[in-house]
Amino acid sequence: MIEFPLVTERLELRPMHHDDEDMLHAIWSDPRTLEFLFYGDYTRELTQKRIADKRAHQAFHGFAIWTMLERETGDVVGDCGLQHLEDGPEIEIGWRVAPDRRDRGYATEAARAALAVGFRELGLERIVAVTDPRNSASRRVMEKLGMTFVGPGRHYGAETVLYEISGSG
Repeated sequence: MIEFPLVTERLELRPMHHDDEDMLHAIWSDPRTLEFLFYGDYTRELTQKRIADKRAHQAFHGFAIWTMLERETGDVVGDCGLQHLEDGPEIEIGWRVAPDRRDRGYATEAARAALAVGFRELGLERIVAVTDPRNSASRRVMEKLGMTFVGPGRHYGAETVLYEISGSG
C-alpha cells in the first residue's frame, strides 16, 4: 500500500480531493495546458468527472493520477501519477503542471516519485507515456526520466508518440 503524501524535495503528491477542484480546474482549463491535450472545451463538469474518476481509480487500483502540491506554499501546482492507458492493461505515467510553475523541473521531480512507486511498490515491469508529437516539453521530461522512444501511436483519439521505461532501468 502506498503511503501518502509522496514527498520529494519541493513537492508532495497525494490522492485528489474534491477540495482541489478550483485549483485543478484553473490548471486543466487553461489554454496553455490544453494545447497538446485531446479535449474540446474544458468545462467545470469535466473537472468534477476527472476528479471523481481519479478518486475511483485510486480506490480500486491503489494508484492514480495524484494532486501535486508545492511544499513551500501548499499550492496545487498540477497533477502527476499512474493510470491505466485508455483503461487497458498498460500503465501510463502522466503529468500536468500549472503554466505559471513550468520550467522549474516539477514534472520531472514528481514523475520520478511516481515511477519509483510504480516499480518498487506496485511491482510494475514497464510504464509507458504518451503525448502529442509536437509536445517537446513533455518529450523532454520523458527523456530526462530515462524513457525510450517506442514510436508513433494513436491514443485517446489522437496521434501520439509512445515512450516506455522498464523497472530494470
